[in-house]
Amino acid sequence: MKPRSDILHVSKIPSNVDTRSFYMRKDKLRTVPPPLISVSEFVPRVLIEQLMRRKKNSALGVKFVSHHHGTYKDEITNMEGALHTFVTPVVGTCEMTGDYHYDGGHGVSKFGNVVPEGGDESRKYRLARTVVMSASIQLDFENSDVMLRVCRLDKAEVRGVDLNREPKWHMMSPQEKQDGDRRFRYDDYLRRHMVYWLTRDGRLPARSTVHNRMVYKEAIQFLESLISTGIDIPERVGGRFVELHNDQVVSLELLFNAALHQVRNEFSALEALCPSGYVYTYDPASIFAAEIGATLLNRLMITGLRCLSDSSHFRNMRIFAFNDYADQSAPSLVARALENQKHVQVARKSDLFRGPEGKYDITYHERAVGAMLVVHNNSDAFGQNIETEGDFGSLDGAIGCNSSAAASLAREREDLLDNIL
Repeated sequence: MKPRSDILHVSKIPSNVDTRSFYMRKDKLRTVPPPLISVSEFVPRVLIEQLMRRKKNSALGVKFVSHHHGTYKDEITNMEGALHTFVTPVVGTCEMTGDYHYDGGHGVSKFGNVVPEGGDESRKYRLARTVVMSASIQLDFENSDVMLRVCRLDKAEVRGVDLNREPKWHMMSPQEKQDGDRRFRYDDYLRRHMVYWLTRDGRLPARSTVHNRMVYKEAIQFLESLISTGIDIPERVGGRFVELHNDQVVSLELLFNAALHQVRNEFSALEALCPSGYVYTYDPASIFAAEIGATLLNRLMITGLRCLSDSSHFRNMRIFAFNDYADQSAPSLVARALENQKHVQVARKSDLFRGPEGKYDITYHERAVGAMLVVHNNSDAFGQNIETEGDFGSLDGAIGCNSSAAASLAREREDLLDNIL
């Protein structure tokens, strides 16, 4: 029977065993699949393994931290973390023992426990839903150290460089990365690599030379016009800049291209993994939007979606459901972005979770019958939070504790990197 998300099934997880702990056991790890990893062509191959295997156990509000003493060393620098934006792991079949919900805090509505048909009445097992779990990395604007450093204009021009053509470039060792000066130079090269690939001219001008910058509201209106018309989007964002509320001036072109790579990577993986169809859900960034604003990040994603939709056919997408709790106009913009995908229904995410205790309910969504539900964790590039956080601290923790996702993404899996798209 093909996996589907609209019907619950009896899992092999005993009712008295924690879901994450069950799947993280060595004898159970290989019972769930590794991710399909969708990667942009410019990411140095040596960094894919680094990003997938060398995260620290947890990263709550922090990025790279120097450790000059002791045996542990942070291994992912801030610009390596920025490159994780373009490395998207997607778990094709993930077992969840409850549906995520937010009601004043993060949580999961459990499906309950049952005795299998013909089973021992004293032994119950957890009910589960099979879903697709996307570990797409958010554009990280939680502070000024990651994506803001990539896209902002500085006093001097930033000239891009393609590290794939630099035979002398190599990834620094964990010990070398503890040296602040060496790490800064190393990260500067990685930043210039992204500038090379994400701007038409392969450069960012000096801030003082840019006089046609947009204010925040103008940038929102500009992107919304691109979403509405879909005309020459890559050309029209070229050489565009916006001044943020924090007085930083950033390249709208670079950010659009980053968003375009994100949606292309994620939907390439979903189209490959879900031949029977998928219901895509999207929760906008909150903490990761602190330095740029969630509205602008949402518009960038939707503009990238429009550009991709105008040149691609999302054959297996059934529904695109946007969580509009803080952005009421977003679903209508998504509908415009997907207007060429005549078979796709655009909905509010809340419309799909109207069952008891906020559970997934497709009673009024016929297109979702037999399809896979796509859920996301909400992590950055620096910590394996889905494996370590508690049940109620975050979306990562809620999904991690109540699913097999952590096992599929386990850093020690021998087959973790077997499926790179």
